[in-house]
Amino acid sequence: MNLQTQLQEGEQELTHIWKATALRGALAIAFSVVILIWPNIGLATLIALFGAFALVSGLTTIAGAFSVPFARGRRAWLVFEGLIGVAVGVAVFIWPDLSALGLLYAIAAWSITLGIIEIALAFDLPLSSERSLLLGLGGVLSVAFGVIMFAHPGAGAVALLALIAAFALVTGAMQIAFALELRRAGNELEDRVRPHATPTPVTQG
Repeated sequence: MNLQTQLQEGEQELTHIWKATALRGALAIAFSVVILIWPNIGLATLIALFGAFALVSGLTTIAGAFSVPFARGRRAWLVFEGLIGVAVGVAVFIWPDLSALGLLYAIAAWSITLGIIEIALAFDLPLSSERSLLLGLGGVLSVAFGVIMFAHPGAGAVALLALIAAFALVTGAMQIAFALELRRAGNELEDRVRPHATPTPVTQG
């Protein structure tokens, strides 16, 4: 496979990944905004919102993984990431009487799992070192949030909402930043493989 073909395939993958990543980031930020502007939200409503957020986020990731012919390893990572989100969303819907602490631990486990997958993808996706670092940093932050939630779950509803809102806001912002970098990377690759136009010879009459 020549360099031009590799770049074309990489551009195709990145173009589709950035759209799914941007949508996931927007969903996370929207989820955090709802929590911040609705401080008196009930636990049952919070569980339902988080379940819907995790479910839609997971389905979006899976759809992005199958939208183009990814390399097998990359698709497997993305599908696994999406399935984790779907599983978490289904789990909280199955157990609507989940306690506040149980919900926090579910979010923490999801956060750590997503972080580990993003770190793995940082080494696998066809990215520049700067973009790989950005994706890896997002994964590290996600793992850190999960560890903090497990280690210091806090006390009371205010602490619970603050932790969840912070997790959704920071991870959502990182995902959108990475999505924009992916879009830029796709444009750069497209520019590199776009055939240069052959100048039209000037005829003299």
